[in-house]
Amino acid sequence: MRYRFIVPVLALALAGCQSAHVAANKGGSIRVSDDVTLKPITSGVWVYTSYLDVPELGGRTGANGLVVVSGQEAVLINVPWTDQQTAALFDWIGEKLGATVKAVVPTHFHQDSMGGLAEAHRRGAASYALDKTVAFAQRDHLPVPQCPFSFRTAINFGLSVVLVTYHGSGHTTDNVVVWLPKQRILFGGCLIKSLDTRSLGNTSDGDLKAYPVTLGRVKAAYPHAKIVVPGHGDWGGPGLIDHTTKLCKKGDQ
Repeated sequence: MRYRFIVPVLALALAGCQSAHVAANKGGSIRVSDDVTLKPITSGVWVYTSYLDVPELGGRTGANGLVVVSGQEAVLINVPWTDQQTAALFDWIGEKLGATVKAVVPTHFHQDSMGGLAEAHRRGAASYALDKTVAFAQRDHLPVPQCPFSFRTAINFGLSVVLVTYHGSGHTTDNVVVWLPKQRILFGGCLIKSLDTRSLGNTSDGDLKAYPVTLGRVKAAYPHAKIVVPGHGDWGGPGLIDHTTKLCKKGDQ
């Protein structure tokens, strides 16, 4: 199950480089629209959550991404489920933060990561994705990310940078993670599970054998991470990586 064709056609409208203690989600929620909310995580960084009715997952399902702002430029890590949600988020960033979204980074090819990519392109944002993600998008006739990379890329904006890296297969064979070195925030996307998650969920496009190996690489690569943000649910500290590794071992039993 890939969640990509659940919403009506009009909503998808497809088109196509340039551990310290962490208080999880205690900041006040900001309403962007009926289906998009944000919470501040640190100065210049917000976790946004977009919601979609996904019957296979029990109904209304939230998917996380990041808004990272430096000066008058912003980068989105992941894109909301739909074009309409993406438009609302772009508008809020422009009106409330006075920033323009320079780039978007889908962390894998599922709809909860890049469903609104066509709208991001219409707004003039460049899109960066792993070459595998680009290939999957082409295969499935989805909007295609514009700027592929094969292992790692750095996106500079304002006075800041985000580092995007592929450490191996897990939730999908194309899942990447995003590191904010200044803030010491790791966006793990759907590779990482929240502490209240009791299973690895949808791994039909993943690799269960490689999953724990990939998590080990992620843990070793970011020893100074203070905050880890999963693709769904509450953020926390590096313990989320260990929790996900335990879920991998549980799945092997």
